[in-house]
Amino acid sequence: MYTDVLLPTTKLSSFVSGYFLVNAEDQNHEIALRTYESGVSLAVPLGKPFDFFVGNNHTEEEEVTFKSFDKPYLFWNAKSVEYFSVKGDARIVFIVFTEHGLQLFLNEKNPSYEEPVFPISRLGIPIFNLIVKRKLRFNQDDKAGLQIIEEELLRFFNKFQENENHQSEIDLDTEFPFIP
Repeated sequence: MYTDVLLPTTKLSSFVSGYFLVNAEDQNHEIALRTYESGVSLAVPLGKPFDFFVGNNHTEEEEVTFKSFDKPYLFWNAKSVEYFSVKGDARIVFIVFTEHGLQLFLNEKNPSYEEPVFPISRLGIPIFNLIVKRKLRFNQDDKAGLQIIEEELLRFFNKFQENENHQSEIDLDTEFPFIP
């Protein structure tokens, strides 16, 4: 198992603080992982789906229910996660947003969820569509997977930059009402 902390490209630096890559290649055993301690992060799987468990600490004798990690999950309240473990060839990229990036990602809403971890599809955010998920699923290389993630984040955050550029082009000296 190895982990790595990576910085975003300069185009994403105002939205993303960095990436935390976890590669746990052990197909038979459960491996406990630490969650990113800053609070909110987006976990994106690379490669084939694997199983994961989020909950309270448990002993080896206790039966726990694993879920399939086959889509991006938002770690909404990572501080409340006592135990996070994976089974299988687990390759995950945790995206740590800046405060500005998180506001834009959540569409300036402040959702309150009881669950500390849930799929981002619940938020209705137009990111990581089926084509991108398919590219990530068939990905074999961490570097190429991170490039796919960055391209998707650039596509997502570019629409906010376009809106800001459009707002700055409006001439406020014209008479109202007007349609920009």
